[in-house]
Amino acid sequence: MAPSKSQLAALWPAPGPSLTEYTAARWPGATPESTVAARGYLQQDYELHHGFFNYVGAHNHTPFHILVEWSLGGTPEHLAAIWDQHEILERYAFESPSTVTAQTWTDHLGDEQFYRAYLYFFSDLVLKKPLRAVVEEFIFSSKANFEGKQPQMVNRLLAGILHPLLYLGYGLEFSLPGLVAEGLAQAAVHKIASSVLLPRNMFDTSGMSGRRGGPHAFSIAARILRDRKFNNFMGSFNAVESKFGADIERYAAEWVVDGTDPKEVALKVRELTFLNVMIYAVGGWRDGEGFHEAEFTLMHLLTSSMTMTAYMATLSPPSISVLLRAYLTRSLAYYIARRRPNLPVRSFFSAPILTDFPGPDPSPSSSVYPDAVTPNLWLRIIQSALVHPDDHLSKVQRTLAHYGSLYGSVAPGEFRGTELNGSEMIDGTLFLRTAALTMEWMGRIREGEPARFWGEDPNFPEAAELQS
Repeated sequence: MAPSKSQLAALWPAPGPSLTEYTAARWPGATPESTVAARGYLQQDYELHHGFFNYVGAHNHTPFHILVEWSLGGTPEHLAAIWDQHEILERYAFESPSTVTAQTWTDHLGDEQFYRAYLYFFSDLVLKKPLRAVVEEFIFSSKANFEGKQPQMVNRLLAGILHPLLYLGYGLEFSLPGLVAEGLAQAAVHKIASSVLLPRNMFDTSGMSGRRGGPHAFSIAARILRDRKFNNFMGSFNAVESKFGADIERYAAEWVVDGTDPKEVALKVRELTFLNVMIYAVGGWRDGEGFHEAEFTLMHLLTSSMTMTAYMATLSPPSISVLLRAYLTRSLAYYIARRRPNLPVRSFFSAPILTDFPGPDPSPSSSVYPDAVTPNLWLRIIQSALVHPDDHLSKVQRTLAHYGSLYGSVAPGEFRGTELNGSEMIDGTLFLRTAALTMEWMGRIREGEPARFWGEDPNFPEAAELQS
């Protein structure tokens, strides 16, 4: 049953504050008017649109775009332009063939015809129970994965280039029950190819407490780079899972996570953060050429990584252990599916940080400090990203800015001793370097450059021509 007017208001309250010191702070700029506008557009999207904007599984990005730009200080007029951009593209929702209940919720998994039925089912639950309780029960519990019809909801959460993970993670981060319900519904209607990457034994966390050791995530990536069995592979994610799933799982199984230890969890999240940003940024770098490609799929490893902070603030220790292991495993599989690009760490970190922006500079008075344009390059990057029409870019730059705040002071040598070549050079400039290179690639349109596509974006065939 569709939610009532009062229930809709409860599903879409004003977004909440940052959950912990590790979740992203809200940039200044939100006003009562912009908050009303954001809530209204999020609710309209919930009521009107399907979770996919077309019939081949491309995801509705309206909630991300609205929320991120609101959190970066977008005005009501700015949010209206974003809404108009998406409203033209989105596919309208339709009634499902039947309802979903507590007794039938596993009957229609993987069937997007039942998106609205799952949305209403989970909406009712998040209005009655704490968000954490619903997520634990319907994503991470034994019944949600291996009992009865083997729902495998963690597997579904990580499907679709990690979009269900993003939906649910943003819902938790912004304390929005409606977006949590959308994330759960997204997971429910995603298909899964195989359970090889996420075997049942991954969910046995009974012996995790107190365990230490195991290789660094960089070392696991280095071993995969050295493993010749992955050479010359060209294929889809499903093909990777089918051909190499057991091999990837064996590598990832060495990465031990004790979800009961907050300090260790924070370190493990940092490992994943640096690794996934490097897979995208350093993986797009070529010796002698520079930044060769801002690759579409690998960009999602970057954006999805920030949801880990919201999940860590919400989940129980056993679920934390499961999710971090599963997320590393799935990230490595996507890396291999995108041809396992080399990671030329030394070349990347030896290059100067891209600081030049096109366009006119201000004419400061004689009393200003040196570097009159702005001593903080992040401000120029964010203001340029805010007005770019691509619905991924502001999400990328907000993520990187948050990492710059958390990890920007990490010095070279912090990761010395891992098996990744050049790891002694990795430092906190990774995030500013990546943000500046991405801004240049996508086009600093505020400053007069034309907009570009992500490399190999399947939604835009023109993107492939950039590399031809």
